Amino acid sequence: MGVLLGGLTSLLYGVGDFVGGEATRKAPAPAVVLAAAFVTIPLITMAGLLVGGDATAADWALGGAAGTCGAVGLVLLFAGLARGRAASVAPVAAAVGAAVPVVAGVLLGERPSAVAWTGVAIAIPAIVFCSWAPVSGSAKGGGVAYGLGAGSLFGSYTVIISRTADASNLLPLIPARGAFLVVMLALALGGVWKLSTLPTVPKGLVTAHGVLDVAGNITLLLALRSGSLVAVSIASSAYPAVTVGLARLVNGERLRQIQVLGVVLSLVALTLIALG
Repeated sequence: MGVLLGGLTSLLYGVGDFVGGEATRKAPAPAVVLAAAFVTIPLITMAGLLVGGDATAADWALGGAAGTCGAVGLVLLFAGLARGRAASVAPVAAAVGAAVPVVAGVLLGERPSAVAWTGVAIAIPAIVFCSWAPVSGSAKGGGVAYGLGAGSLFGSYTVIISRTADASNLLPLIPARGAFLVVMLALALGGVWKLSTLPTVPKGLVTAHGVLDVAGNITLLLALRSGSLVAVSIASSAYPAVTVGLARLVNGERLRQIQVLGVVLSLVALTLIALG
């Protein structure tokens, strides 16, 4: 069940990223992220309170720490992309974000089967291939550092949120989203991101992106509660394949051969992990 929910998480995140990408065609990416954060807070709060649970202070703290990691990771990702380093920062962040929970899972005592390990070995390059971007003439080097930082923090989100107690149900996601919003607002109020661009965001796309993001967060937490950290982290990291597939189907974008290979390898990897 954990791998299936992890795959569903990839689907939700992948569609959400595609919708969010469409929104950034009409408004700056930071404005889209900030606006979506306002959408996710009431949704995740309602979901958490409706389901209920018994969250300890540790669960609330872990949720807040996870949300902070996710927010700072996103800031580093945007910083790398803003400097024209998409060719290196995006694939590195995606690969490291998937690898960190795998390492953590092994350190915590998980021992995947040989079949599952084969799936993991295939999944990491598949994620890189799906996220690959061509190097433009104006692109600069040095994106690896941004990618390592962003990916490490994204992976840390998964590891930290997985340590919350089962009895807490969805409640840890409330402080996670709250911490995320606090970081985003701090950047905006500090002048790093401009609040004046908020009115330009396409409300329908941003709302859809927020709903999908919340749904993905919920299925990821449920997956982590019902499956191994190693398997779930990889299954939930295949979202770049969904995003590039939608770009092809909806917008008619031409996929590079390396991206097609990444999509195929992602499907193979998910199958092996499910069988393992």
